[in-house]
Formats: sequence, C-alpha cells, structure tokens
Amino acid sequence: MLPIRRLLAALFFCLVMGMLAVALALQTPWLGLQIQVNEAGEIRVLAAGGPAASLPLGAVLVSVQSGAQKINLIKEDLMEEPDIVNDYLEMDAFFARQSAIVDLLVRPGLTLVWQAQGQTELAHTQVKPTDRPLRSLPALFWFQLIVSTAGCLIAVWVWALRPGDWGARMFAVTGLSFPLFAMPAAVYSARELAIDGTLFRWLEALNHWGSVMFGAALVGIFLCSPRRLVGVRWLVGLFTFYNLWWLAETVRLAPDLDWGNRFAVMSEMLGALVLAGVQWVKSRGQPVDRAALRWFILSMLLGSGLFILLIVATASLGLLPPMPQGYAFGFFLVIYIGIALGLGRYRLFDLDVWAYRLLVWLGGALAVVGLDAVFVLMLEWSSAQALAISVWACTLFYLPIRHWLWQKFSSRPGLQLQAVLPDVVTIAFQPVATARQRMWDDLLKRLFHPLEHRALTQANSTLSEAQMVEYGLGLEVPSCAGIGARMLRYPEQGARLFTPADCAYVNALTRLMDQAERARAAQERGALEERQRISRDMHDDVGARLLMLIHHARTPEMAELARAAMQDLRTALGSLDLQSVPLDHALSDWRAEVSDRCEAAGVDLAWSAPPAESSRWFSPRQKAMLERTLRECVTNALKHGHPTKLEVRTVLRVDTLVVQISNDGPVTDPVAWVKGRGLRGMQQRFEEERGQMEWTALDSGGARVLLRLPLDLENTDGNTTG
Repeated sequence: MLPIRRLLAALFFCLVMGMLAVALALQTPWLGLQIQVNEAGEIRVLAAGGPAASLPLGAVLVSVQSGAQKINLIKEDLMEEPDIVNDYLEMDAFFARQSAIVDLLVRPGLTLVWQAQGQTELAHTQVKPTDRPLRSLPALFWFQLIVSTAGCLIAVWVWALRPGDWGARMFAVTGLSFPLFAMPAAVYSARELAIDGTLFRWLEALNHWGSVMFGAALVGIFLCSPRRLVGVRWLVGLFTFYNLWWLAETVRLAPDLDWGNRFAVMSEMLGALVLAGVQWVKSRGQPVDRAALRWFILSMLLGSGLFILLIVATASLGLLPPMPQGYAFGFFLVIYIGIALGLGRYRLFDLDVWAYRLLVWLGGALAVVGLDAVFVLMLEWSSAQALAISVWACTLFYLPIRHWLWQKFSSRPGLQLQAVLPDVVTIAFQPVATARQRMWDDLLKRLFHPLEHRALTQANSTLSEAQMVEYGLGLEVPSCAGIGARMLRYPEQGARLFTPADCAYVNALTRLMDQAERARAAQERGALEERQRISRDMHDDVGARLLMLIHHARTPEMAELARAAMQDLRTALGSLDLQSVPLDHALSDWRAEVSDRCEAAGVDLAWSAPPAESSRWFSPRQKAMLERTLRECVTNALKHGHPTKLEVRTVLRVDTLVVQISNDGPVTDPVAWVKGRGLRGMQQRFEEERGQMEWTALDSGGARVLLRLPLDLENTDGNTTG
C-alpha cells in the first residue's frame, strides 16, 4: 500500500470516529446552560440561553423535577471523569443517576429548581429541552477531537514512511489508540448535565481500552526501537495479556478500579521506563540509536512534566484554575511529536542542545512551582508571597547551577577557535604538501576524536562547505589549502553525533586555512621573484666572469678550478628555483659529472641506478643538497683515497633514496677521521632534510659512504607542491 493511502485510511478512521463522537454528543436533550461546580460544591450557572435563557447568571441549580419525580443535583453529577471513584459500586451508582437525570430531561413539564445568588428562596422555571445544536459543543470537545486526530495522523505518517519497522508499527498502534480513548472522553466530558448511563458506561469502557492499547503499544515501541529486543510472538503476547486485563475490568471481574484499570496503565508506564533503560544500555557505542532514544525519553519527560506543572501546580499556586482533563490530552501530542522525531531520525544531531535547553527550562519551572507549593501548603504563606520568594530563591541558586550545567554539557573545550589558530597558521605555512596533510589530519583527530578518518574520493571532494551525513554520524570536511576533502565518522570515539555547530566550526577552520594559504602563496611569490632577481644577477655577473676565467686561464688547474666554481654556481642557482626535478634527470646529470671527473683522474667508475622513475621528483633544495654531498664525497675519495675504482649505487626504497659511494683506495678507520668543514657541512645538510649519513671502512680495503634521504615529492607534472 502506498504511504498516501495509509495516511488517507487513518484520516478516514479519524473522521468516522469524530462524526460518531459529534452524533453521540448531540443526542442528549439541551437546556442551553453553561454550568460549573464552584469551590463550595454548588452548581452555578455561568451562561444561559436557549430553553433556559430566563435563568439569571450566578444562579445555583438545585434540582430537576417532572411531576412527582425529583432529583437533587450534586457536584459529582458533573465530574469530568468517573475514574476517580473508589469502586465499581460507586461508579454504577453514578451511571444510574445519569440515566435518571436523562429520563427527567425527556419528560414533559420539566422544571428547574434554582436559587438566585445571595438569596435563600428557591425559584422554579419550567423549560422544554430541545435538540442540542452543533454550536453548543464547547471548545474542549473540539480540542480533544483535533488533538487525537493530529496524533493519529503523525503516528500513521511515520509508519507509512517506514512500514517494515516494528517500532513504527507500534507507534502507529498508539496513534490509532489515541482517538479510541480521547473521543469517548470528549463525548462525556462535553455533556451539559447528563448522558444516558448505559452509553456512558460503554464510552468509559472504550476509553479504558484505548488507554490500555496505547500503553501496550508504548511498551512495544521500546521493545522494538531503537534496537529490536524481542520477536513478534512476544508482542502478540503483550497485547493479548492487556486485552484480557481490559476484558476482565469491563465485565467487573477485577476487585476494584485500582486492579481494573489503574494498575494496568501504571504497569505499562513502568515497563516503558524500564525498557528505555535497557535500550540505553544496549545502544552504548551507537550514537544514532542513543540520540533517537533521547528523543523518546525527552518527549515523555516533557509531556509528563508539563502535565504536572499545569495541573498539579496550578492548584498549589492558586493563580490559575485547574486544567480540565480534556486539555491535558494536548500533552500527548508533545509525546507524539518527540517519538515521531526519534523514529524518523529527524535532526538527531541537534538533540543535545534542544534536550538540555528544554530540560533546563522545565527544571526551572518545576523548581519555582515546587518551592511555591512548599511555602503555601507547609508554611501557609499567601500565594503572592510564596511566588515572590520562590522566584527570588530560584534566581539566586538555580540560575548559577543552570549556567554550570550548560557549560558542562553543551560546551566543548576542544573547539575553542583561538586555541587552534596557531596550529592552523603553522599547518598552512608548511612548505611541503605531505607535511600539511599530515598535520591537518592530526588537528582534525585531536578536535573530534573520530573512530574513522579517511580522505574522500575525487568525485566526492568538491565540497564547498562542511556537511553532516548519516544523521550526524559523519562529517565531510571540504578541501582547503591544497589538502583534499576528508570524511570523519563517529566523533568522540562514537559517544556523540556531529552537530551544526561542528559544521560551522570546521567551515571557520577551512576559511582560516585558505586565508593562511593565500598569505603563504603571496609570500612564496615574493620570495620567488626575489630569488629570480638574485639568480639573474649572479648568472649575468658572476657567471660571465667565471666563463671568462675559464677561457683565459693560464694553466689547466686554474681552468678546472673555474669550471668547478661554475658548477657550484649552477647548483646554487638551481636551489633558488622552485621547479621540481625528476629523479631520473638528476641521476643522469650526476652520472655525467662523476664520470667526467673519474675519467680526468684516471679512475674507473661503476655506476648503477634504478630504472627511470618518472613518478618520483626532487625538490630543488633536496637536489642541490644531495648534489653538493655527492660532489664532496667524490672529491674526498679522489683527493685522499687515490683509488683505482669508484662505485656509485643508487636504490629507491619506497619513499627513500639510498646512495652508496665506495672506493678501493687505502684509508684509515673513519672513527679516527677529523671532521673538517666539508664533512660537517655534509652532515648538517642531511640532518636538515631528515636524511642519514654513515662512513664505514671496507674489509677488502677502501671506504664507503651511505646516504639515505626521504623524498617529499611525487609526480606533480613539473610543479612544486612543497
């Protein structure tokens, strides 16, 4: 069945129930009176119209009579809900009086006996009741019909969207039960003076059945949601048990009303609370389930708390009249909305803030009411005095406590923007992209402590702002400062959900990162322009003079020295450039240089290198540093070792380049070497680039230098990413 059909079927059910309630409410004879029981137990006329329009306002209605039959009216005749009596004998007597009053109302010659306000004489007014018009039905009647219809439609709507969810099914049962207990109550609570006792009894039985089914379905919700605890057989057994309980109460097998109805409803409420605790334990480590459960508990606490506040508290305050039971049905709508939001997983990520705000507000109201009740009932203060002292006491003690609780539960010290601002600037100004990514990931982990952290795929990385996914289980972090988008899931190790505040915070971080990145890029552009200027000046001035020196050198030694100076100049100028260099290109240049030097010195060269690896790149700084170190090692070997053979081996191990330089010349133990400026310079350069350098003597004679250098760059299509 389509969802709209389920919703239309529920609407049809509510319309049928509503029309039936209207028909039953209109079938009793109508006097045109609006009456109410005052504090003295008198039945006073608040408004008069129709057949009894002649009765003055404020008159006390004493009795009704027709011929020799007369019934003295008592305040119990107008009680809204007969459940408040002690036993079934008292309830049956009440129903019998209702039937007797109706019998008099339909007889000819009906006389109302009344007493004017402030008078002792009794007056008699003969009236002829008419059919009750629709306009005479009070607002309380329509309120109960509207609220029960709204609750039913909300519940069926949730079930229509999730028909296979047993929690939604149980919620739909509570919705269908709502009109069953609210609309019969609307009929007998809207009576003018009396309705037929037999009809009253069946309406009361239907009211009890609806309330029992509502409670059983509420227990069923906590048996099935957020996590399924039992099978279908247990649910069938649950409803069978409470239906039998209701049947025993209807046929008067129960000893009294406590066992007939009250204990049934109390056991259902207690069972729902116990199962809510079980679900809370079962949902540990499941933030979505626990957030949905908080919706259930919050709605129940809020609905019951408002009921206590506006019904019980008004009696102790004395500022408002006690609320009629029919209006109290409006609190059920609060419960329905809360459970619907929980089952529908609607804005669970906002629940923490909403829950604390609502509970703090409710706690404050109940604190004022509770203190006022203590002052009025126990200390016998006046209502105005008690209210003033209650408000003052709550302002003095409650507000600081509320502020402390709010800071404790709603604020997160790890999300203070000013605390992480230095980290953001440090990350953005990192010269190497891999270092920026690593530090950005570390910052996100430190802020949110997610159970899962990964990079988003290229298709999902075009985010402009942070957004929550999976009801707040996940948070997609947009790319920033050249760092790809990220996915975080299960914040605080799965203890909570992401919230809109987290999204706003991450958006602020990414904007700061982008601004810092733009500042870094501007700084690098300025530095690059200055490097290029210096490079041009050195090339044009120093380079030209070295070239002139090479061509006009008087001895080969002077020419070779000038060529070496020119090579060093080229290396220095290359390090000023930001253009990255492919690894295989750098190895080719170095081989050519070492080969020329070995050939000039009459030394054999054995060179081995990995296959061309176009996906590996050198940063200019790394290339210049390794080039100088290799040149210094070859110079030391040729100058001090006088070898016949020089071997250079390069190996690429994952992200580390290993260069081994060995020669067969005579050499002393490297431990006894005195580190001059050259050795110290090489070692310092390698340490700056997180590299390692080792010297060892070979057993077969000669020495070996081992260089290890982590490579920062991968294929960047010729552009530096560091």
